[in-house]
Amino acid sequence: MSWQTVDGAHEGHAAIEVPGGHEVTGIQGDTLILDDGTKVSISETAGWRARCTCSWKAELMIERVTDRDVEPKSHQAFDPEGGPAPKWVETTCHTEWLDHVRPENLKSVCQAAEASRASDRSLDEAVAAARESGASWADIGDAVGISRQSAHVRWRRFDATDQ
Repeated sequence: MSWQTVDGAHEGHAAIEVPGGHEVTGIQGDTLILDDGTKVSISETAGWRARCTCSWKAELMIERVTDRDVEPKSHQAFDPEGGPAPKWVETTCHTEWLDHVRPENLKSVCQAAEASRASDRSLDEAVAAARESGASWADIGDAVGISRQSAHVRWRRFDATDQ
């Protein structure tokens, strides 16, 4: 399973890790295909970590434990076969990936909020100027796409006759 940001700039997944630092690019039955074209058994799975198409990879790797007698620690998962991540590992990787993309998403929210505030200030200034030059609340409402009454309620602070 993979996850994608709304803008499509990032796509993440719980990547299978193998010894030697190679990236797994595919699975064919019980065989892992590595980024250099070599193939290894699915049993070579060393663990899993979150990765993203932007080349980011999580520091945390959930290690695969194959011995039933070993109690897995918080950064380990019992998995006798190897291959795709167990569900809880995938959830952990997804959370890490969200932390990776979150700053970018929040930056976009901040930029949109600032643009909205600037637009609101500009509209307020335009309404004030229109009222000073004699425009009616009906004229302003029509220009903005709202009723005369809504325009008056929103911008009455700019009307000297209401003070």
